[in-house]
Amino acid sequence: MLLRNSFFYTAGLAFLGLAKAKNMLQGYSSPKPFDMSEIDRCVEYDINVVDEWVSFLHRYTQNQDALKDKTVLELGPGSDLGAGLYLLSKGCYQYNSCDVNSLVTSSPNEFYQKLFDRLKTIDSQADTHFLQAQLDAVKAGKSSRLNYVVRDDFDIVAAFGKETVDIVFSQAAFEHFDDIDATVAQLSAVCKADATLVIEVDLKTHSRWITAKDPNNIYRYSDAIYNLFKFRGIPNRMRPYQYIDALKRCGWEDIELHGISQQSESHDSYSGMNQRFQDSKNQMEYLSIIICARRVP
Repeated sequence: MLLRNSFFYTAGLAFLGLAKAKNMLQGYSSPKPFDMSEIDRCVEYDINVVDEWVSFLHRYTQNQDALKDKTVLELGPGSDLGAGLYLLSKGCYQYNSCDVNSLVTSSPNEFYQKLFDRLKTIDSQADTHFLQAQLDAVKAGKSSRLNYVVRDDFDIVAAFGKETVDIVFSQAAFEHFDDIDATVAQLSAVCKADATLVIEVDLKTHSRWITAKDPNNIYRYSDAIYNLFKFRGIPNRMRPYQYIDALKRCGWEDIELHGISQQSESHDSYSGMNQRFQDSKNQMEYLSIIICARRVP
């Protein structure tokens, strides 16, 4: 075990260095775990993400119509607006999204055509002409029920106003936020009373090769060492209890935590972890989670 931990400690440093160098040279360009050129895979990814969100929304609210006619906010939509279009097709009234990187503008038209074809297989009554019109409008900078905002300061209150949002969704974005309290405080301001939050947080190492071999690699290092490789968007290393505490501090309640993927029972999730992550409150067995919560009126 000691030899394994030493190897992954050293290998992880190399991958952290590569990640920082890539960010400095190319910026943030790959929010999905595969390239946008894999169009069919990207379409299925968006479909599966939204289906998971809506499944948890229905279970959490005990309301199968919880999405209908609601204003949705997605934080960090990533490389395309597929999730927003699918949410509109499923009955939400307004889709808002905010990101710091303008990646959506480079998503190919072929992706959207394949998405619309896929939506037709899910629901033969899907109004793809309406969806295309919303997509065309947002691309032209016109008013649309598909609203995409890019802000370097990620000020969602300035972007969407106070008490305008009914539901917050997010997929593998919260782990990239440097100041979770500030982000959640803004959500509390932009959300209506009794708004619902459903977010998935990817707690793992994000360097792809080492993720498969040593998913908790980023937790092997002290803050001093990890911060040497810091860049905007690097995983913040926050654990589930810290997200929950931030939500409670900012006026959210009825908080539910669901483990989506976990280390196998035979794996020692704490072996080789830095002292800061040795306490069981960190729930190091969790690799990805869903958090549901309700905004206190």
